[in-house]
Amino acid sequence: MSKVHDGFRNPTVWEVFQAHRGRQIDKWRHYFDIYERHFAKYVGQSVKVLEIGVDHGGSLQMWKEYFGPKAEIVGVDINPACQEYAEDQITIWIDDQCNVRIKDYFDIVIDDGSHVSAHQSITYRHLWPETRGVYLIEDCHNGYPLLDPHPQIQTRYPWVVVCEKPQRIIKGTPSRALNPDEVKARELYGV
Repeated sequence: MSKVHDGFRNPTVWEVFQAHRGRQIDKWRHYFDIYERHFAKYVGQSVKVLEIGVDHGGSLQMWKEYFGPKAEIVGVDINPACQEYAEDQITIWIDDQCNVRIKDYFDIVIDDGSHVSAHQSITYRHLWPETRGVYLIEDCHNGYPLLDPHPQIQTRYPWVVVCEKPQRIIKGTPSRALNPDEVKARELYGV
């Protein structure tokens, strides 16, 4: 069911998928309820989304439509031909998922890359520290990857694991030097 946000009706991920007429999207049907459950709070926000595994580029277009005009979507793929899928709000990085390093925070990371558990574990280890909110790993058909460091919140579904960071909110003027965990929370979530 669609949600109303800021007075406007926002379609669900499933509705965006159903209406899609762009590049090919290949997803399992039961993933859409998972996406909605974990991503809906970001709709209409200035959200940064990183999707590993571009394939035909259709899911990048789907995320752009779903999250709205304030969203920044980045796709990562090993295939240089994927570079041609860049468009307004969509940037493509050509890299092996096990080598991807990010210098800025992403609100959402979606690993739909190689689908190899060992690769998923390596990628998670590199990207989880710079993930603000949701880290979703798709297509865990051969078993769930090792998640190190262990996420604070983890939900497992058939073939999908979702990791979330609880948002630590700090407000006011500090009365002493900040502890390292307080500094990190301010970096991730602002003041």
